[in-house]
Order: sequence, then C-alpha cells, then structure tokens
Amino acid sequence: MTSPATQARGLETRQRVLDAAMAEFARHGVDGARINRIAERARASKERIYAWFGDKDALFATVMETGLEELSRVVPITPDLVGYAVRLHDTFAARPDLQRIAACAWLHERGHAERVSEKRVAGYRHKIEVIRDAQRAGLADPEWPPHHLLAALIAVATSWLTAPVELHLALGQRPGTDDEARDQVRRAAERLVRRAA
Repeated sequence: MTSPATQARGLETRQRVLDAAMAEFARHGVDGARINRIAERARASKERIYAWFGDKDALFATVMETGLEELSRVVPITPDLVGYAVRLHDTFAARPDLQRIAACAWLHERGHAERVSEKRVAGYRHKIEVIRDAQRAGLADPEWPPHHLLAALIAVATSWLTAPVELHLALGQRPGTDDEARDQVRRAAERLVRRAA
C-alpha cells in the first residue's frame, strides 16, 4: 500500500511534469517538443511520464485541456463583451504561455475535430449563448452572428500580441512593450460590439 507521503510526492512530480510540459509546448509547439527535455526539467523519468500520460500527443492533450480550462476560469465571458476582450488581451500579455498553448490547440486540432472534448465544445456553446443574450439585451450589435462576433473579439484581443515582430520594429517598439495596445483592443472591441449610431 502506498503511503500518504509517497502519494503526495507522486502528485508533486506529476504537477512538475505538467508545468514542464506547458513550458515545452509553449516554446516549441507540439512537433518540436521533446519528452527528454520535459523529463529533465521536471526531474522525472520518461517512463513515469509515459505511464501517466501516454505518448507526446496525449501529454499535449492534457496540457492543452489544463491550459484552456485555466483560461476559461481566469477570463470568463460576461455580457460586457468589450471587457471580455480586454481581459483576454491582458491575460495573454501576462501569460504568453497560455496564449501559445491556446494557439497551438487551435492550429493543431484543425482537421482533427474528433479529438476535441465535448466539455470544450460546451464551453464555446456557453460563450455563444452569452453573446446572444447580450445582443437580446441591447448590449451588442444583433447584426453579428454570435459565433462570428466571438471569433472577432478573440482576434482583436490577440492581434497586437501576435503581430509580426517587423511591425513592432517598424514603429520603433520592442514586442510586448506597447502601452497603447490595451486601449486599441478596447476601442476595436467597442467598434465590433456597439451598433453604429
């Protein structure tokens, strides 16, 4: 029988693996990530990682689910859709690892819809319903299909953070240092959400 201390150490190691995998996938993407580096960073054996998670794709799926759940928890959608876009921008600016995991998930799963969990799909159905409710309440332009408005808000929230480095340099800025980005996200989201007078 496993002692409580051994179980606690196992949980700590598993969490270190997840943290190391988050960093590895965020930095190298799914294809470039290496289990060897994850094991070394987490101070865990490759065998233990494979026993817990299976292959690299299964480990990425776990990391992705964890990251996207954290994102939904940290940035819940509300009828204040402009505020939602700004909070999403702020979160991604503060946590580029979450942004990269989300982007990896969105790109990696194109053409693999069968891999997407029903829980994640339900989360997006909820977001669409919140937007629909905001439109019914007169808080958002009802001319938008709700799913297109959601996609546009996500694009606006991430636009400056994912803009080409050359664009930042052309303006004499280093990526990630633009103080106006948040205000621009707010203004762009307001134009998307509000009906033109």
